[in-house]
Amino acid sequence: MKKHLYAFFILLFLAASAVAQSKINVSANFPDAKFFLLKNSDNTEIAELGVGSIELKLDKDSRNRIKVVKEGYEPFIKEFPRTVKWEKEQKVELENRLVDISVEPYDAEIYVDGRMVGSKRIGLIVGKGKFLTVEVKKAGYTPVTKVYYNSPDRETPPVKDFFELKDRQVRLEVIPADAQVALNGVASGRGNTDVNVPLGSCVTVTVTKDGFAEVVQVFCNKPATDPLPPVRARALLEDRLVRITSAPADANIEVGGKVVGVGSYDLKVPKNACIELRVTKDGFLRYVKNYCNQADMQAPPTKEFIELLEDEAYTSSISTDMANVRITVPVNKALAPEDAWRILGSIVTKSFDVLETVDYNTGYLTTAWQVQNFNGMNTIRTRVIVSSGGNANELTYVVKLVSQRADGVISVKEDQLFADWGRLLKRYGGIVEEIQARLQ
Repeated sequence: MKKHLYAFFILLFLAASAVAQSKINVSANFPDAKFFLLKNSDNTEIAELGVGSIELKLDKDSRNRIKVVKEGYEPFIKEFPRTVKWEKEQKVELENRLVDISVEPYDAEIYVDGRMVGSKRIGLIVGKGKFLTVEVKKAGYTPVTKVYYNSPDRETPPVKDFFELKDRQVRLEVIPADAQVALNGVASGRGNTDVNVPLGSCVTVTVTKDGFAEVVQVFCNKPATDPLPPVRARALLEDRLVRITSAPADANIEVGGKVVGVGSYDLKVPKNACIELRVTKDGFLRYVKNYCNQADMQAPPTKEFIELLEDEAYTSSISTDMANVRITVPVNKALAPEDAWRILGSIVTKSFDVLETVDYNTGYLTTAWQVQNFNGMNTIRTRVIVSSGGNANELTYVVKLVSQRADGVISVKEDQLFADWGRLLKRYGGIVEEIQARLQ
């Protein structure tokens, strides 16, 4: 009898408990949060239950699933099955932030903390006390990055955010890999570089390396007037650059027969080419060198210091306006023609041992070439040519002192290598003056 009575009281208690839990009060931490009733099987909303707080009737045949929603927060979903004993008052805390992020172009990729999560549009959930880094990227565009915090001491995340990629980005491949890159004149580093080109502007890229001619490229992001920058570009340093300096500092530097600098010059040697450089100055030996930028040739040096050697031929000679010109010498009428010819021959033979042609009747005399080498770098040849001039009533001689120079130590017979020289070796400097003084 007691046993049956005990069971009766148990059933009565359970029934009373079930009746007591048929309704509960659910409130949110925001008065404008909305409550929705959901299906048992998925998150489909069946009906809106209220705002801020609701009285929820617990259906014994349902899982009693509800969703609490507020703009800017992650929705909160919870179920209250009637088989569980619930406190009469239930509190729902919306804590995690929700940011609706959309991007343009639509195929730009969205990364969260370095992990790709989608494109076009995502809902970003930032947990309480946490932060997340969002980066939007697309090839050919400058990436955009933003950090969202869910912390009271930080800026509140927006409900919606829009990323628009406007600035362009060029992936620049640099060869050699250690070349220096400058953007609008400001050094940015070495080797491959991402060049950011803001909308409406241009960026000048300068790539340099010692021993190479610089490469300059300009990328513009002005859709209305210019083609869009490429996604990828290459800066290939191929032409060599030799920094030439000379001593003396006022020596002329010549390329292709033209003076291109004085004392210093940056010589550009194009790929697969050779350039002849000459350095000259009066009183010094001419310097000639070929610089080649070819696969089978030694690479040009980065720098070249050229010190000109003093030209001994220059210090052994004088500058004169009597070299390589015909000078007319009238003979004094008081002087007999035979005596004048003898005087002329004696003056010439003091400096020239060998006479090639001597003809008194025609008044023609030529000496053999006198040859002298200097520095083992040049050859000077000198001769005198005398011919008669004037009219029948006046005895006159025309004297020409020929002074010529050639590069290198060569044979006196290689006429094509010699050229008139505007100077005269000192040993021959007084011949014309002596002829003039003694015949006039």
